[in-house]
Amino acid sequence: MATESIGKIVHMDNEFADRFIAAQERAKTNPQKQREFKIEWADSKKITETLKKQYGHEE
Repeated sequence: MATESIGKIVHMDNEFADRFIAAQERAKTNPQKQREFKIEWADSKKITETLKKQYGHEE
């Protein structure tokens, strides 16, 4: 089975189709646990100071 992009027709034989359907059913009955991501953003004051030092024009 191969495809170049989304929207293309994918040809599969009966054996592969059966395995694909079985995998879909397993995924529906045992969904993955939601992951929790914590994004630590940088301190905006430090970023502002750094940008002023690097690119700012002192008057």
